[in-house]
Amino acid sequence: MPNASSFTPPAIRDRFLAALDEPDGLSALRFALHLTASRNPLPGLTCLQLGLPMGSSYGSAARYVLDRNREHHPA
Repeated sequence: MPNASSFTPPAIRDRFLAALDEPDGLSALRFALHLTASRNPLPGLTCLQLGLPMGSSYGSAARYVLDRNREHHPA
């Protein structure tokens, strides 16, 4: 998976969105590691589902997923 320094290809973004719906959350975590710098706008429905402000980026969603995982699984 390429490192998304600012903008991420649509296929990767789509796979991340699909992974957010998976019950185990492991795929979403794997994608999130590579999307933290992505500046692509996140779909509005996903912003609502994650409780993020409208207009948030995929990078914001990735950081949210990683932070949420740290809260539920502290080191």
